[in-house]
Amino acid sequence: MKGFVEGADRQQTTLLPECLDDWVDESNPVRAIDVFVDALSLDATGLLSLWPKNLTGKVSPIGFSAFGDCFFQNESGEFQRLDLLVGGVHSVAANLDEFQDLMSSADWREDMLLTDMIARLRDRGLVRGPGQFYGFSPHPAVAGKIDWGTVTVMDACAWNSICAQALDGVA
Repeated sequence: MKGFVEGADRQQTTLLPECLDDWVDESNPVRAIDVFVDALSLDATGLLSLWPKNLTGKVSPIGFSAFGDCFFQNESGEFQRLDLLVGGVHSVAANLDEFQDLMSSADWREDMLLTDMIARLRDRGLVRGPGQFYGFSPHPAVAGKIDWGTVTVMDACAWNSICAQALDGVA
């Protein structure tokens, strides 16, 4: 019959695949959205004020990893990361273009944002909500090692405070 598409499955019950992950490639930058928390969604200034020894000068927060690491731009325009697990401030990128390129790299996102670990935590039923980070109980600085079995969901302010008490001043 003219005007009809032949070969279409009239029994199809869904338009999209069962899992959108099947359509989104591992290297697609959209995968970073869920593991990178926009600084505007948190009181970034308040969180960073707890780190007076590590953060000096004017900083402009960009966002946070799901584990609370803060990515920011310093006065000279360099992009840096405040590490909440082992402490210290580390250089990330010389400028915005370089930072955007890094965010597009699946390998970099795994190294810096721990994307595979976040997927495993979700499989265990640990899912963050707004204003929350993944944290460790006890903090690795207290335990002496990173123990992935002690990860829990924590309020962003509480986790940041715990980390700052343990690590502010660690280079």
